[in-house]
Amino acid sequence: MPTRNNYLSTLKPDFKPKTYNLGKIPAYQYKGTLKEELKAGSLTAAKAIDVLEDMLTIREFEEMIVKLRTGAYESCKGYEYRGPTHVSIGQEATAVGCCAAMNYDDFITSTHRGHGDSLAKGCVAIRGMSEVELKARIPETKASKKKELMEEALEGHVYRAIAELFGKEDGYCKGRGGGMHIADFKAGHLGANAIVGGGVPIATGSAMSSRYFKTGKVTCCFAGDGAYANGVVLEALNWAAMGQFTDPTYTHNPYGLPIVYAVINNHYGFTGRIDGEVAGVSCVARRAAGFSDTNMHAEVVNGMDIMACMSAMRRAVEICRKGEGPVLLEFDTYRNYGHSLGDPRNEYRTKDEEAEWKSVDPIAQFEKQLLDCGCITPKKLADLKAKVADRNARMAAKAAWSKDPDPADVIKYMYTDTRVDTVPEAFATPKVVGEIPVIKRTEDGQLTYKDAIKEALIEEMLRDSRVVQWGEDIAEYGGAFKVTKGLTSAFGRDRVFNSPISEACICGTAVGASMTGLRPVVELMYMDFGLMASDQISNQAAKWHYMSGASIEVPLVYRASVGGGKGYGGQHSQTLESMFAHIPGLYVVYPATPADAKGMLKSAIRDNNPIMFVESQIMYNMKGVVPEGEHLVPLGKADIKREGSQVSIVTWGPMLFDALRAADMLAKEGVSAEVVDIRSLVPLDMETILASVRKTGRCVVTSHCVGIGSFTGEIASRIMAEAFDSLDAPVLRVGAKDGIAPQAYSLEDAFLPHDRDIVAAVKQLL
Repeated sequence: MPTRNNYLSTLKPDFKPKTYNLGKIPAYQYKGTLKEELKAGSLTAAKAIDVLEDMLTIREFEEMIVKLRTGAYESCKGYEYRGPTHVSIGQEATAVGCCAAMNYDDFITSTHRGHGDSLAKGCVAIRGMSEVELKARIPETKASKKKELMEEALEGHVYRAIAELFGKEDGYCKGRGGGMHIADFKAGHLGANAIVGGGVPIATGSAMSSRYFKTGKVTCCFAGDGAYANGVVLEALNWAAMGQFTDPTYTHNPYGLPIVYAVINNHYGFTGRIDGEVAGVSCVARRAAGFSDTNMHAEVVNGMDIMACMSAMRRAVEICRKGEGPVLLEFDTYRNYGHSLGDPRNEYRTKDEEAEWKSVDPIAQFEKQLLDCGCITPKKLADLKAKVADRNARMAAKAAWSKDPDPADVIKYMYTDTRVDTVPEAFATPKVVGEIPVIKRTEDGQLTYKDAIKEALIEEMLRDSRVVQWGEDIAEYGGAFKVTKGLTSAFGRDRVFNSPISEACICGTAVGASMTGLRPVVELMYMDFGLMASDQISNQAAKWHYMSGASIEVPLVYRASVGGGKGYGGQHSQTLESMFAHIPGLYVVYPATPADAKGMLKSAIRDNNPIMFVESQIMYNMKGVVPEGEHLVPLGKADIKREGSQVSIVTWGPMLFDALRAADMLAKEGVSAEVVDIRSLVPLDMETILASVRKTGRCVVTSHCVGIGSFTGEIASRIMAEAFDSLDAPVLRVGAKDGIAPQAYSLEDAFLPHDRDIVAAVKQLL
């Protein structure tokens, strides 16, 4: 196989005049009918009736929501519904058509208007399950025949969906997610997303897992037209179409991402119209030309015709399974109601417009075809509608009066307590494609902080083939700070590869990949860039274990370097761990010594929580003794780096060394200082901190963070609350000035805290 360097050597300047042809994007090409599909054998009468039942199930479910708002849903009289009201009535063909054209174990992601997608995916999954799988899904069943099991499972599916909508313990996510975050991971539904476009990079990450594991599974990413002006969505399209996934120069697995981006274009974001108002393209599918020479096989589909939707999705799935993805399909459809039920619609659209679209209602059109083809009689159609309505009414009543989550469990499922102590056999012998980088210790066993991190990465990649890395320039170049130098040569670009400059997508794809089997370790070149990715870190990675009711774990590590002290100015020097410590669901760790860096990174990679792993660039070349081989440092356990009796200095990160120097300076004046390195902000080892403070009676908390909003305040507050009787003086804090990091050396020196500042604070206490 040629090397990437050979590939690069062929690049030469070529400025000859030429014209790039962006090709054509077909629209509304499907002209088939149910009769023709039945004759061709691409659809059976039974499957067609299932498709209708699924559309009716969605319609009944969402009409229930509308009626609940006015108290008009008879089976739930007296129940006060207070959940979200983003209905998709009118769009049923897109949800059912896409899901019906996929395999039952394929994946989907969805949106805040995703009840229909969730119901459709669950129905398709249930019908595709074996008897064993069905019994596992409904273990309390007494049914034995496949048809009975399936009917019972479908009933349970509707029940659990309604229960989640109602915020009940029996819901798919135990009431923690609700309708806008509904998920059913056992049916391949990776979650609806209340952040517009938030699920698109997650879907892209799940497709990366399918590609890596070669499972043949396809991901369908449902998102609305409004999402396709969103930055992370456009980043995800670029990501999915990257040439390195298919170019054999780069990869041993030349296979495109198996993902279909299903754009549900109902023509309105909230009230803004994509048509001629908030976009400059005649169709959303045209955007595909900006990301792929194949136009991502883009197509515009009549989203009001279930047959057209199924046909397009079948072709898209086939393209993906052949390794020629990604695919973008735009479904032209309409939502009959407003953005939510509080939106009366009359301020931005007309009754005539709504009537025009209702005249092509997808359910009414398909019912007519079924009747015309003799697939169903009027009596059986009426019976089917009655069955769907009765099922929904019974399950709604059952859900309405079912158990609420226990208030005592309000933060249950915030974190998982699981980790990978033993790697499954299938992943325990990773393939090595080149020479493993040699990391040399000094004679007394010392490594630099940077090499300690690198050694941890190598050891964990050798231990578990699911550990993969991506980030900006981390491949051959080794990243901006050379931490990953040589890892691509050793493990191949399927496991260590460059990403676009797309921090949000770097972090978001890691979420989807971790949900579906990988254990990503991704690099944020500077922690400042985490603000570009904050939604994916804070609203996605941190929240999904809780919002799913512990149905899914998100085992990933974000390596974020901090540049304070290098003169890089206000956008490359921020110490932001305090911000991310404010996000429940996310671990935040910050080792200061090489030994802790290695041991904590190995522990982080094996942990099943999402973890922000902070590294200081000014420590990269610091040396310390690091144990060889298996060396694990537990997360959430502080370390006493120096014993003392008169004052506790509590710190983390590079301020540890200032604290140790300050302790030396104080010792010369007869003051005994104890230095506590917390190492983890979340989880925080308050027991060790409190034990130290109770011994010394005085405390200074210090870090590189600016004072305002710093995590030093959290620690100081808890000491005051939990050890007040042991204090002989108030807790003081030492941090950076409440300002923006300057570039000038003289100013940055004044901006950052130093050992002398700690000494001054201690003397104030004494």
